[in-house]
Amino acid sequence: MSADERRARRAGASGGGPRNRTLVGCWARNASLAALVALAALAAPLGSRVAQAQACCAAAGVVLPARLRVYEDFGLGVQARESQAFGSFASDGSFAGTSSGDLVTQQNLFALWRTVPRLQVGLLVPYVETWRRIPGRSEWGGFLGDITGSARVEILRPGDLGRFPAITLLGGLAVPTGRAPDEARKPLGTDASGTGSYEGTIGVEVEQTWTRWFASLDLWIAKRSARVAPGGRQSFDLRFTALAAVGYAFASQVGVAAFASVVRGGGAAAVTASDAGADIDTRVAIASGGIAGLVPIDEAWRLQGTLALDLPFSGWGRNQPATVGLGTSLVRVW
Repeated sequence: MSADERRARRAGASGGGPRNRTLVGCWARNASLAALVALAALAAPLGSRVAQAQACCAAAGVVLPARLRVYEDFGLGVQARESQAFGSFASDGSFAGTSSGDLVTQQNLFALWRTVPRLQVGLLVPYVETWRRIPGRSEWGGFLGDITGSARVEILRPGDLGRFPAITLLGGLAVPTGRAPDEARKPLGTDASGTGSYEGTIGVEVEQTWTRWFASLDLWIAKRSARVAPGGRQSFDLRFTALAAVGYAFASQVGVAAFASVVRGGGAAAVTASDAGADIDTRVAIASGGIAGLVPIDEAWRLQGTLALDLPFSGWGRNQPATVGLGTSLVRVW
């Protein structure tokens, strides 16, 4: 194995610090893009009252790239996403651009089910692929990602309390079915596709509508389980995310939205068997923005899409790559 290959393998081994921000950071941004794509679940009304109900379907889910409307019971879909790194943020928050960042693609299969009128659950199965290059070598690899389950509990629906906003509780659990960076088998680690940890998420979603206009705010907290990594046992801080959106549902049943998100926390909290990384700042931060939309094919099929960009300004990120990402989803509902 060459010196460049050994450096690339070591870069994926720590699971939380700046040395592996290209690989783990790309995974983290993919997970964030999965949440952002959920903003594309917009639907337009046939009348003013229906408009308000459909606009409320525009808020983001915690994990899945779609959500069921109040009158839908089941949903199946496929999603394709691609993100290209164009720079990275160092541990001090400084930004540096690059022309050779990782290209990450992901194909997701997902299913949604409204088990009772105010509860819907979902399952997301991803396959993650990465293209990486170093001087004199490039590599393409992929593997099954971390499978994720989610739940939405609709505490208040639109109209339950007059003009009071709709409120939904959110939850999710990711299972480490993918390969962690330190478990990759290819020389440049391109078959790494997960975190190596369980991750639980809880949050709340608040939505308000004004005829065809809508706005939403999602707040959630995520926590990764501790794991054994090269150098010792590693634990992780809480990660906090805020996601805001505003949009419009047209009478033609085409919907559009703009969104912005901020992620903070989630760094490695301890490596008990080694002090090698004790002086490294592993805190994570990223700010993103983008647009999303929906074009209905018929009453049962809809095509959704999103474009998201990490803001490339020093001080707006930490220990993460800066990426631009595009996602498209085809959803069938009953």
